[in-house]
Amino acid sequence: MKTLVLLACVTLAYCGKTKKQILDQQHIIDGYEFEYAAPDASALSLIESNPHYVDVAPAVAVAASSHHSSHSHLARPGYSVGGPLASIAKGAAEQAHTQLNQQPSAAGQAAYVAKNTLAQAAAQSAATAAAALAGKQVIVMGLEQQSRDAHVAVDGEKQQLQQAQRAAAAAKNAAQQAMHQVQLAAARLDFETTQAAAQKAANAAQAAQGNAAAAAAHAAKTAAATSAGHHPSSLHAGHVIEIEPTLSLANALPVDGYEYKGYY
Repeated sequence: MKTLVLLACVTLAYCGKTKKQILDQQHIIDGYEFEYAAPDASALSLIESNPHYVDVAPAVAVAASSHHSSHSHLARPGYSVGGPLASIAKGAAEQAHTQLNQQPSAAGQAAYVAKNTLAQAAAQSAATAAAALAGKQVIVMGLEQQSRDAHVAVDGEKQQLQQAQRAAAAAKNAAQQAMHQVQLAAARLDFETTQAAAQKAANAAQAAQGNAAAAAAHAAKTAAATSAGHHPSSLHAGHVIEIEPTLSLANALPVDGYEYKGYY
């Protein structure tokens, strides 16, 4: 579309210039009247051999007025009065023909200029798009690198978490084992203490039974020895017999019996 508009502008410019030149020449022609004299053969041959001769050949212009019948100037024989105008017309025609022939080349040149301009604009747009694409590629590469780094960091954190979980499980197991060992040691200590106390209690009971038997035998002997005496004396002695076994039993208790109570 731009190319067609540019071609139309160039064509109008050339046509406008040619039309203006023709109008200017017509304006010059309308202001004068010319009389033509018949040239001789030598003048015609000179004009035909040199086309520019008519531009410098002398001519006599006769002004058109109301007194046309009375010619103020007479044309000299052998010279064309309208020679310059014919040259102007011929030059204008040649120029118009030349401009007409130059229209295709001008159109081609205008099309080339338009296409070159469009090509440069397209190249600039392509360069801009390439730069934008390169920037996007850099951004995408950076984001991909960040994503890879994040995945690596997450994997590392997962490994550390697994190691921490395994360490916590091992510590828990060790603590449970230690607690079991402590409980076992405490149970063993309590068992040994209880066993020792029971043994001491059994020994004390046996000693108490032995002391009771000895006291009973001693009391029986004392009662038999004093039964032959007087009655009051026997009563007094019997009262003593009742008291002595109690004292002997209290004195016969071993010291270990009191130590047994200390465990509880």
